[in-house]
Amino acid sequence: MNSFLHLLAKDLIQKYSYNFDNLTILFPNKRAGLFLAQELAQLIDRPVWMPEILTLSEFIERQTGLKKAEELTLIIKLYKTYQEYAGTTERFDDFYFWGNMLLGDFDDIDKYLVDAKDLFSNITALKEIESAFPYLTPEQVEFIQSFWRSFNSEKYSREQQEFLNVWDKLYPTYTRFKAKLLAENLCYEGMGQRLFCEQLSKHHTDRQLIFAGFNALNQCEKRIFSYFRDNRQALFYWDYDLYYSANDNHEAGLYIRENMKLFPNALGLEHFNNFRYNDKAIEYISVPSTIGQAKLIPTLIEQIHPERQNSYTDTAIVLCDESLLTPVIHSIPDTINKINITMGYPAQNTSVAALIAMLGDLKHYAKKEGEMTHYYYKPVIALLNHKLIKSSCSEDIPKITNYINTNNIVYVAEKSLQFSDITRAIFSSSEENLLDYLLRILKQLITSIQPEGHESLAIEKEFLFTIFTTIQGIKNTFIEENIIPDNKFYLQIIHKILQGVSIPFSGEPLEGMQIMGLMETRMLDFKNLIILSANEGILPKGGHASSFIPYNLRLGFGLPTPEHMDALFAYYFYRLLQRAKNIKLLYTDVTKGMNSGEMSRFLYQIKYESGLPIREIHFQNRISVQDNPTISIPKNPSILEQLKSYTDENERGISPSALNTYMECHLKFYFKYIARIKEKEEMAEELDHRLLGTIFHQSTQSLYQTFPDGQITAEGLDALMKNDSLIEQHIQAAYEKLYDTTVSKMLESGANDLVLSVVKKYVKKVFEFDKTLCPFHIISMERKYRMPVTISAFDHPTVIYVEGDIDRVDRVAQGTRVIDYKTGTDKTDLKDLSSIFDSNNKQRNKAAFQTLLYCMMYEYENPGTDPILPGIYSTKLLFTPNYSYLLKCNKEPIHRFKPYEPEFQDLLVQLLEKLFSPEVPFTQTELPEKCRTCSYNEICKQK
Repeated sequence: MNSFLHLLAKDLIQKYSYNFDNLTILFPNKRAGLFLAQELAQLIDRPVWMPEILTLSEFIERQTGLKKAEELTLIIKLYKTYQEYAGTTERFDDFYFWGNMLLGDFDDIDKYLVDAKDLFSNITALKEIESAFPYLTPEQVEFIQSFWRSFNSEKYSREQQEFLNVWDKLYPTYTRFKAKLLAENLCYEGMGQRLFCEQLSKHHTDRQLIFAGFNALNQCEKRIFSYFRDNRQALFYWDYDLYYSANDNHEAGLYIRENMKLFPNALGLEHFNNFRYNDKAIEYISVPSTIGQAKLIPTLIEQIHPERQNSYTDTAIVLCDESLLTPVIHSIPDTINKINITMGYPAQNTSVAALIAMLGDLKHYAKKEGEMTHYYYKPVIALLNHKLIKSSCSEDIPKITNYINTNNIVYVAEKSLQFSDITRAIFSSSEENLLDYLLRILKQLITSIQPEGHESLAIEKEFLFTIFTTIQGIKNTFIEENIIPDNKFYLQIIHKILQGVSIPFSGEPLEGMQIMGLMETRMLDFKNLIILSANEGILPKGGHASSFIPYNLRLGFGLPTPEHMDALFAYYFYRLLQRAKNIKLLYTDVTKGMNSGEMSRFLYQIKYESGLPIREIHFQNRISVQDNPTISIPKNPSILEQLKSYTDENERGISPSALNTYMECHLKFYFKYIARIKEKEEMAEELDHRLLGTIFHQSTQSLYQTFPDGQITAEGLDALMKNDSLIEQHIQAAYEKLYDTTVSKMLESGANDLVLSVVKKYVKKVFEFDKTLCPFHIISMERKYRMPVTISAFDHPTVIYVEGDIDRVDRVAQGTRVIDYKTGTDKTDLKDLSSIFDSNNKQRNKAAFQTLLYCMMYEYENPGTDPILPGIYSTKLLFTPNYSYLLKCNKEPIHRFKPYEPEFQDLLVQLLEKLFSPEVPFTQTELPEKCRTCSYNEICKQK
């Protein structure tokens, strides 16, 4: 295979006989120059002066002496120009994004030599258009008329008026902006090209010019090419294939066909008929996921190179979607010791860019209360767990994050986070703008990282330095232009600029397997190609640059449109394939997000139009359908020793809720109480069902404590129910036990206010219900009770201690009530006592089990109490008519616990003997529906 650059080098040697000292070769990009120099070096057998190799942009910059300014600088200068002429008070923050669009439009206007005065004319009188633009074709005039036809000068719509208000200011803005840039010896690319075109005769050169590898030429480039062609100073080398250039309907040849008519190719046709006639082996491979494409790379390389090679320079992996770079790098086999990554690593994908975003969030959500700054917990925890921060103080961070989660601290005080040099820098409320703050932290991190012997740290330090330099450049630009944006805009600017920044990989660009984006393959040829993400919407790219110039006016004045970009991508794609022999095209066949799951239209074109044999492979992930293994934990000596802690009168007893957990799932009991695997703790900045219950319990208890000696009367409850401020005060006090006073002020959550109002309704409903029982006496609320239970375990009679907090015990006319509060819809009925001990009973009444156990515990500490009435206050069901709090066994209310106690005690002993038996392992529940909401289902995989 003779590559295009090989053909170019060989032809130059034949034409100029090694006399290259007066020769300048102009390419559309820099990369081709390196490969051409290599081709020349391989063909030259004597010392010679190498030709000068430049990009066209570099050549124009040399001729005009104008320096291309940074995009941010250009937009700021455009903003000032627009502000001066339009007299607007619009902030730069608001102007930036449409100013960026306008700059792109000005660039197109100049590159395509459009008369800006004509373009920005307000021609609502349609008859004037033909006479105003005699140089346009009838088709172009029709496009312009079709746009202005919708404008009625007698009655503009609001949108049309707003459009015209800006449109009328654009031509003066354009001319003044360019004059301002010229005075400072600056330009944007289109301006530099246009100025060079308009003064071609002044920019004389005696050198012979070679224009090579161009495709879609703008009007400036056509005029430049024509000038040097007419002066007999230029040769033109076009890279194409007859397959698409000879077909007038093929979009890949749209521009090449015109170019070769205007500027004939210096190379003969015989070199450009490869697409159909070089025995291509083409494979289309559909893959279920984008990452799956990367994972196939080792297999595909082995197919192309069955034996290990000394060099893989004839092979390229082309990424149509450059976000696949990281998985691709990790998928390259270890046998390939040299790769060249042309695109660099995107700065926006680095850990440092993530750190910048976190720091921005930290500042954005911070709140000041008095002299103290408080930080919202989410960015605080994210920052503390960021690897660059965590590595500097790894021991302290878990303690801090656990403290924040455990204590439900939604806003964290600044002083509690300043425990190391880097956290003192981060959690600092010093009055400085965001850029200075970010630069200070990045500088401190750069200084603190010592990468010696740690390759990963060396890479992180390079990322830090690159992004530090970028942000410093942004800061310098704003200072020079005297612009002071707000912090939110600083972050937007940093994010946008980082999208265009890449950190170069070190390596030899001419050695090894090439990993590159589609745009970087221009003028390069490879024998073997692996092309990833060949999906519609990616190849060609969906979506196009925004423009303030309407589509029809773009067509009318010959400016590029979205179709222009589609033809451009078609050329890049077909040109890349034309000399290749082994081609593997991968695409994702699953619709997900913006990915259509459809292969590119270019692949369909080759399949149905080229006549070439295509092998289609549908790759599928192997999915295991085997059942998850059953987990069974035998009670080894260590576990039995832990269970024995419940036999110690000085240790905490086993709780009713723990026994409920055991009956729900033996394995869950093991995870929670033996292995002590904590359930994932979620910060609750808005009150959930669990916290609502806590506030209800605490506020009800504190309100009843306002009655002297716990004696509750109907008159007292009436007075309390009318005292809204007192009820709200007690609810607020319970709320502030969850969130301290300072933090609760900062929450500003309407949802929390709504939940607190619900708690108030629940509290009042309990008082209203209790009023029907008055008078009564409160014996205890939220008090711990404890009792021993003798069972047969560990080969002898053993005492197990059971303990728990009973929500409420009171004495009414009918007897002593043991009440359990429930903020859900827990029911009061049970079929029989055995049903509440049956682990396989889907309708097992857990609340009834707990309440009856509380009755037994209370009676142990208060022997002779009779009758004891077990009851449940279900706050939601209290609102239903004729609600009865009493438990019902087989539909009969339990007015006395005593008759039920012997059977309940026997069943409890059996349960405890099973729990403490060495022969009974901890196994999974047989009811899979219980697993759906279980915190441990990720461990046992039962869902």
